[in-house]
Amino acid sequence: MSTPTNINNYCKKILDLDPQIRFAGKIVNDQLVSSARKDGVIPLLDKQLSDLAHHQVLVKAMMDKMFTDKMGKTDWVVESKGKVKLLTIFQEDGILIISTEPSSDHHSIIEKIKKMKM
Repeated sequence: MSTPTNINNYCKKILDLDPQIRFAGKIVNDQLVSSARKDGVIPLLDKQLSDLAHHQVLVKAMMDKMFTDKMGKTDWVVESKGKVKLLTIFQEDGILIISTEPSSDHHSIIEKIKKMKM
């Protein structure tokens, strides 16, 4: 999935997995390289706060690595907030970040993503 077109298509395909998915983005080498937002969805954060949220994912991922030797590698993390669920899925080539509606079935979404061909 190394070309920008493949990554863009991948993020768009993520949106099609479940109607509860609001946003999908791919972080590679500490940079958001691609993203897709569901049509009609109004972002909860402005550009500056979005950038800060993406940075927060990176900081949490770096901190999480400190525990890998003792606890094993993290596959995914879910944060449930009042207005949104945030899914962070660790992949071999980067980090997939997804926001969904709070009522989404995150287990189902994660399983669908695991089954996807990149």
